[in-house]
Amino acid sequence: MLGIVAICLVSAFFLFLFLLYAGIGVVEEYCWSNNIILDEDQYYQLDNTMLSISLITSVVFFIILFLSLFGDRLAYIRTIIKGVDTLQKGEYGHRVPLQGNNELTQLAEAVNYLSETERSVKDKESKLNEEKEELIRTLSHDIRTPLTSILAYSELLSAKEECTPEECRAYVELVQKKAEQIKDLTDILLDGGHRTLEQFEDARLLMVQLADEFEQVLEETFSLSVNLSGCQPFSGSFDVGELRRIFDNLISNVQKYADPARAVELDVRTTENGLIIRQKNGVRAVDAPTESYRMGLSSIRRIAHNYDGSVEIESNGSTFEITITLLKF
Repeated sequence: MLGIVAICLVSAFFLFLFLLYAGIGVVEEYCWSNNIILDEDQYYQLDNTMLSISLITSVVFFIILFLSLFGDRLAYIRTIIKGVDTLQKGEYGHRVPLQGNNELTQLAEAVNYLSETERSVKDKESKLNEEKEELIRTLSHDIRTPLTSILAYSELLSAKEECTPEECRAYVELVQKKAEQIKDLTDILLDGGHRTLEQFEDARLLMVQLADEFEQVLEETFSLSVNLSGCQPFSGSFDVGELRRIFDNLISNVQKYADPARAVELDVRTTENGLIIRQKNGVRAVDAPTESYRMGLSSIRRIAHNYDGSVEIESNGSTFEITITLLKF
């Protein structure tokens, strides 16, 4: 603003001097050419007249020049104000165009930076909320799986007229194990997805245990083929609850959609890069997979992602195969 005023004042001042002396010079030249002699009063009147004309013209020139130069700045200020109003409305993608290289340009850059920062924060908040909702959905689904097992074992115990102490103890142990799993999943849900990693010097034993549980739950209904011959002793850090959730979801999907007339295959093997869990089964004639089915696969994918792994699914309508790869543990 001060710069514009200074430029206008200097320009108006030089215009004033030019008009004053040029006007006086022109009149004197005219009088000399026409042999007109001016007395002292006429010279005084001439000076006053030219002074007034030059001053008025310079003032008008100053006002026009000031409004002309300041008009662009004023329009740019309105543009910046419009950008701020847009930002207040929550439209964080709007950017104020940059013009020139002055204080207003710096102000526009600050508004754009604030807009970009707010947009980034909102995107992160939205992503966190989506991840939180997805975590709640998947964990709620995973809680349902051991709960279903508890109900099944309870019904089985109540339906048995005679039960040996060994059978009762085995069923109670399974119920207790599933109840502890529900507690762990509930703790994870309340803790916002906190993971508890444990170091295993021989993680193959953990895989054997999980495969045994897979067999125990399904062996009465399905023909099983469990193969761990390719699983060599290895070490790593795992969240046992996550691995158990993988196998529980596999079990749940087998119970709901597998064809009992065809064998259910489970293959666990190690590679140079990591661990591969492959499960394959025939598909019985049912309606399209339910939301529960999709949630189970989503849960498996989420857990595999925690180990920098992947999930590959092959399904042709009659056969279903899922391959889970865990790399970083």
